[in-house]
Amino acid sequence: MIPFWYRCPMEIRHLRYFLAVAEELHFGRAARRLHMSQPPLSKRISDLERELDVRLFDRSNRHVALTAAGRRLVPQARKAVAAFDAAAASVRGTAGTRPSRIRVAFPPDTSREVLVDLVSALRSADADADLAEATTAEQHAQLLAGDIDVGVLRHPYSPRNLRSSAQLYQTLGVVTAADHPLAGRPHLQLADLNGYTLVMFPRSMAPGMYDDILGTCKAGGYWPARIEPGVRMVYGLLAADTAVTFNTSHAFSTIGAVGVYPGLTWTPLAGEPLRWRTSVVCRRLDRNPLTRTTVQVIARALQQHDHWQCV
Repeated sequence: MIPFWYRCPMEIRHLRYFLAVAEELHFGRAARRLHMSQPPLSKRISDLERELDVRLFDRSNRHVALTAAGRRLVPQARKAVAAFDAAAASVRGTAGTRPSRIRVAFPPDTSREVLVDLVSALRSADADADLAEATTAEQHAQLLAGDIDVGVLRHPYSPRNLRSSAQLYQTLGVVTAADHPLAGRPHLQLADLNGYTLVMFPRSMAPGMYDDILGTCKAGGYWPARIEPGVRMVYGLLAADTAVTFNTSHAFSTIGAVGVYPGLTWTPLAGEPLRWRTSVVCRRLDRNPLTRTTVQVIARALQQHDHWQCV
């Protein structure tokens, strides 16, 4: 039995993901159909199984099949999704109805100040927000499924059926331990990093950005000895290994200001070859004025508080 405190609450999107896999009987095809990558889809199915405390699929390297519990869930899931969609369509179709609540997802590194600005602006408009933390891959799938109204996505991503704000960017430099052989230089070339381990976020979080960064690294002469995935443990891994990672000077100075992971240093890359690019995104057909306001407020707050710059 899974302890209650470990379970993830079931949402309508979990049922949409389940039905896609149940109909395709193939995680890769289901992920493509949902416009998401396979790892986050597999995780959401596992979350649903933990919540229900049953196995819904028998999996092997070459075969996916519904279990008896999965077969029983299919018709009920279809009814639940259909009922939800009908209710949503009914509300959206009501003349003069203006939603007063909007669902927004942010990347994990978004500052508190950005969220405060959004909540304050929405309250002034007599509206409220449901805020969530999610990766680019998760947000992309949630936008297309109609589970969130606005997201903040890292480029590149598929823009199909989406409307994006102007691109914003931040320049990346190199973070190392203070006693690293490369520490103390005024700047570095990507080729200077060749042979060192790279600590980097898992590809499943933002596949396009991950591939872009690695492609630029290799084109610049940096072929990592190995790639160590990490998010919360990034700076701990740097201290434990002769490794490097990439981050912005603003993010690094913020970490330093609160005294987290002392003994690290940030060095700029000559020519600024690496950038994070982001946009505030909603569904293409969403004409709700509250959505437009939310996109504008977030884009402005990202520039003001999190040091994103216009391309």
